[in-house]
Amino acid sequence: MLDFKQEIAKKIAKVIEVSEEEIKLGIEKPKEEKQGDYAFPCFRLAKVLKKSPQIIAEEIKQKIELKDNLIEKIEIVGGYLNFFINKEILAKTVVEEMQEKNEEYGKSSLGKGKNIIVEYSSPNIAKPFHIGHLRTTLIGHALYNTYKYLGYNVVRNKSLRRLWNTIWKNDRRI
Repeated sequence: MLDFKQEIAKKIAKVIEVSEEEIKLGIEKPKEEKQGDYAFPCFRLAKVLKKSPQIIAEEIKQKIELKDNLIEKIEIVGGYLNFFINKEILAKTVVEEMQEKNEEYGKSSLGKGKNIIVEYSSPNIAKPFHIGHLRTTLIGHALYNTYKYLGYNVVRNKSLRRLWNTIWKNDRRI
């Protein structure tokens, strides 16, 4: 998938004399959606360039190239450059990646080498089955699948305690 953060870093690096890697480390996600998709704070550059962050942001905005339409618009708020990604291009790249990766889309190695236990109930066969049993079982199974997809070593523990208690503690042997 297209790395929009990297693309923004390239565009800024063409305008100022700072490495792409350093710029990319400075790019962050704004706290509010209305402030754009990515934000670049110009405060660190103020010390080096001996200008106010607001002026630096203005200069970068004027010099940055938007010919490829990856970026819909750039706004300046305080000493931040706020970038708004072209949603059509984003949607197109996501759909292309989904088609390319098929069932592997979204898979991650986030949990590689990490263990997790998902404990959830199973229906109690000694009692009448109702929708509550199904709900908790489905939620537990969904969590198991999600963690597994993210690369975790998942151990599922279906609680059969109720059945055990019903049969043995109440002395109702089958």
